[in-house]
Amino acid sequence: MKKRICFFSGDITRSGGTERVSIQLANALNKEGSFTICFVSLTEQQQKPFYELDAGIKRYRLGKKWIAPGPGYIPLIGKLRKFLKEQKIDIIVDIDIVLDSLSLFAARGLNTKVVSWEHFNCEFEQSVTYRKWISRLSARFADYMVTLTEEDRENYRRILGRKTRICAIYNMVSKMQRNEAVPRENIIVTAGRLTYQKGTEYLARVAAVVLKKHPDWKWLVLGDGEERPILEQAISENGLENQLVLEGTVDSVEGYLERAKLSVLTSRYEGFGMCLVEALQMKVPCISFDVKVGPSEIIRDGQNGLLIPPCDCEEMARQICDLIENPDRLAALTANTSVGFERYSDETIIEKWKSVFYEVS
Repeated sequence: MKKRICFFSGDITRSGGTERVSIQLANALNKEGSFTICFVSLTEQQQKPFYELDAGIKRYRLGKKWIAPGPGYIPLIGKLRKFLKEQKIDIIVDIDIVLDSLSLFAARGLNTKVVSWEHFNCEFEQSVTYRKWISRLSARFADYMVTLTEEDRENYRRILGRKTRICAIYNMVSKMQRNEAVPRENIIVTAGRLTYQKGTEYLARVAAVVLKKHPDWKWLVLGDGEERPILEQAISENGLENQLVLEGTVDSVEGYLERAKLSVLTSRYEGFGMCLVEALQMKVPCISFDVKVGPSEIIRDGQNGLLIPPCDCEEMARQICDLIENPDRLAALTANTSVGFERYSDETIIEKWKSVFYEVS
């Protein structure tokens, strides 16, 4: 009989990167056929997931209203426990480490194993009080832990003492292939939520310098969020209405990356940096702040992109301008975008997840 694997989400119908990679993994595991896959969410605020979920994967929810982390979680423990027993779940995979505060108690005394899947990074978890204590709970009691990078796996060992049953597995990459007949344009792309984490103010500062110096270039921003006004103000103050273009949330980045010459990430911190991997897949070299964690495991500095000292907007703008003004240097980075890309193959990632499930069960 197939093991029953349940992915536990806050709300799997949302349009975030966490939901996207979780659905990608679930779909791939479902097609592979070794396990029965389902999802359970705290709630579902939309009628269906933003990202396409295989028809054979069932979805469940614990309640009708969104509940923020805190005392309101307590009644959900009983609901989750009842769900695990009724659905005979063998392994529950918590998509956000905060959900461990529910599943570790709900699964207590049951045959269900808890896999904690870290989507931020260990050092970030220690900077937020409630996440700090949950991460310590997870490090001690989760049956298995999965991080997104080797650096973060080492951080859990060093900071929280988690030494066994922990591994790093990269996120799956959306299957995209560049149409070589489409010409490149003078376009820079940044993809991601417009939030404090993603360094929206840094993006505004760098873009203003680069675009004013190179009026024949455009910078397309794919994503939305509470810090959008920062970019709107930068556009207005610097007269960049036709250069810094806010595309909002888009269904797919493929068409934008197909035309772009550069991808830029200005985050303060990352869990991984999927937008960088997607850009490299479309043969677009990447420039990113060398923040924790992720970029340094994706970008090979000077080979397929550039790593800039964290939050050094002046140096990032200088390097981008240098690439624009030196096409041969940019072409050399572009030619090497596929270096090391085999690490992100579906086959490699699926086999690693299967190993986790077999080891923990």
